[in-house]
Amino acid sequence: MPELAIDSASEDAAVAVVDGERVLAEHRWRIATTYSRELLAGIEAALAQAGVARDTITAIAVNVGPGGYSSLRTGVATAQGLALALGVPLAGVGRLEAQAYPHLAAAATHEPRIESVVAVHQLGRAGLAWAAYAPARDGGVPQLLAGPHIDTPEACAAAAPPAVLWCGDLDGALADALRAARAAAGHAADRDVPPDRNLRAAADLVRLARLHGAYGDPAAVDVAYLRPPTIGARAPAPAPAPSPTR
Repeated sequence: MPELAIDSASEDAAVAVVDGERVLAEHRWRIATTYSRELLAGIEAALAQAGVARDTITAIAVNVGPGGYSSLRTGVATAQGLALALGVPLAGVGRLEAQAYPHLAAAATHEPRIESVVAVHQLGRAGLAWAAYAPARDGGVPQLLAGPHIDTPEACAAAAPPAVLWCGDLDGALADALRAARAAAGHAADRDVPPDRNLRAAADLVRLARLHGAYGDPAAVDVAYLRPPTIGARAPAPAPAPSPTR
């Protein structure tokens, strides 16, 4: 009973096909043009790699953000269209929880124990989006400790609970800023997930959708905004200046 996962929250697109506990395919690529041009082809590539026909998909999970406005809108709209066409349920899963999930899932066997994970997503000049999670003791839904919020790195480091792991958009500049802010807040023992382990797995969207029991009406799924989108009605053009009189 294969399920499809679509992650369009950033320029790195990912599509996965999952059957039970088996990941049949996970197709990942960097968007070179636009999601509207490339996403359906990426979905077809993942289905072909998995050897799964589109009409055998039983459910779809999609990343609802935060992330790029246009990319998320395209991903959610594509997932809704496929779900409605196939007559299957759709689930929306948050980006920050999906980012933290693999590290939380490993907490039971990690030494020393992972107490919490903070996932961050850079928003440019607006700061960063973040949320903190703790592993569920019974292997169920991750426990939300704080967020999601939008803050400066300094405010994030001060407000977040002491974390064993930080993951997400941790480029060099942000990692340095958070490290300094965490040390000032007395969280010097926190660690950063190395960049090569910060990739989101699209298959985790399916796993989280199951844990939350989130599959349902495709029309009820929408992009999750932490701030209003900047895209709006275009301002009217100024009236032309009157011609000078002679």
